Amino acid sequence: MRSSEDLPRGSDSAAVRDGGLDHRRERVAGFDVLRLAALLAIVWFHAGAPGAEYTAWRLPTLAIISAALAAGRGEPRPLPQQIRKSGSRLLVPWLFWCGVYGAVELGSHLRHGVSIWDELGPRILVTGTSVHLWYLPFAFVMILFLNVARRLTSGVRPSYACLLAAGLAGLSLAVLAVDKSYRDDAGTPGPQWLRCVPAVFLGLAVGTAMRHAGLRRPGVIAIAAFNTLACGLIALWFRDELAARYGLAMLLVAPASAWRFEPPRWVAAAVGMAMGVYLVHMSIHRMVYAVSNRLPTPDLPPAGHGALVIAISFAAVWAISQSPLKRFV
Repeated sequence: MRSSEDLPRGSDSAAVRDGGLDHRRERVAGFDVLRLAALLAIVWFHAGAPGAEYTAWRLPTLAIISAALAAGRGEPRPLPQQIRKSGSRLLVPWLFWCGVYGAVELGSHLRHGVSIWDELGPRILVTGTSVHLWYLPFAFVMILFLNVARRLTSGVRPSYACLLAAGLAGLSLAVLAVDKSYRDDAGTPGPQWLRCVPAVFLGLAVGTAMRHAGLRRPGVIAIAAFNTLACGLIALWFRDELAARYGLAMLLVAPASAWRFEPPRWVAAAVGMAMGVYLVHMSIHRMVYAVSNRLPTPDLPPAGHGALVIAISFAAVWAISQSPLKRFV
C-alpha cells in the first residue's frame, strides 16, 4: 500500500472557512499559496513522481495552516453549531467520496478478489474507502478540539496561551520521537493522526497570535524560533525526521502568515479547487496508470504521470464544481 501520510473549494478549504480568518480584510494570501503548494506536493507524492522526498514539509505545513486559520477567528462558535457546520462541510463530503471510492474498490474486489477492507478491516469506518480520505475526519475532530481549547483558555493571557500551545507541540514531538509509532502505516489511520498532533498545537499557537494585533508578528516569530530550536534539538538527539519536517514547516508558515494581499483571481481559483484535487486525485491516478499501460506507446515518465494527474484532477474538479455535486469538492 502506498504511504498515506499525506492527505485538505473542498474540504480543507471548508475546514478553513469553518473556523478561519475568512474576512476579506484578513485574507492571508501567503497561507493560500503555501496551502496550495502543500496539497499539490501531496498529490505529486501519491502519484509516485520524483522529488517528493524534498517536500517532506507538505503534511505538517497543511495541518498547521488549517489549525491556525481555525484558531484565528474572532469568537468560537457554540459547540453544537460548530458540530453541525463542520459535519456538513467535512463529514458529508467524506461520506460522498467514501461511496465513490467504495464503488471503485467493489469493482476491484470483483475483478481481483482483493479490496481495501481486507487490508484495513473495521478501521475503514474511520479512514474511509481510500486511505487518503483519513484527513477529513481528522480535520473534523481537530476543529472541535480547537473550539473547546479556545473556550478553556479564554481567560488566559494570549501570550501565555501561545506559550502553552507551543510547549505542548514541542512535548508531543518529543514523545513521538521516542515512541516512533507514527513511522509506518500499520494501524491506519492512527499513524497519520499522530503525525498531525503537533500541528494542532502549533496551529493553535499561531492562530492565537494572529488573532491579537499586538502579538501578530512578534508572536509568530517567537513561536517559529522556539519551534525551530525545539525541532532541531529533538531531530538531532533522537534522530527523528518528523521533528525536522516540523521545523522546516514552521520556517515556511511564519513568513507566509505575514503575506497579506488580495491574490490574483487564478490563484484564488486554484486554492478553491485544491482540496477537491486532493479528493479526486487517487481515482485519476489509477485511471491514468491503467490507460497509459494499455496504450501501444512508451510508458509515461514519473514526472509526466504526476503532472498529468494534477492537470486532469483540476479539470475534473472544475467540471464537478459546475454540477449539482459542487458541494462535494
